Amino acid sequence: MAKKKLPGREDILERMWKLANARVEDAVRLACWPEEEPGRLEKLELDGLTEFKRGANGVIELKFTDRARLLELLLDAAEHSGQEQVDRFLQAMEGQE
Repeated sequence: MAKKKLPGREDILERMWKLANARVEDAVRLACWPEEEPGRLEKLELDGLTEFKRGANGVIELKFTDRARLLELLLDAAEHSGQEQVDRFLQAMEGQE
């Protein structure tokens, strides 16, 4: 398996912006669908969804990307430039996993 090349600064910033503006409607639709209809998942935009739990008692828990944190990182990136900022961002993301 070939090792993937790290994305460039602009690619990372573009992805962060997309995640910060991700809509939640499809995640709510997913939560409301019967469990017997998983085939429609391919059509949903779930970029901002980070966690989905459906408990045995029917309780559904949705967790989304931390928009405030992403915007904070974008602001920081706008104030700084170059590879150092990309490296700091990648280190911050690795620390959140």
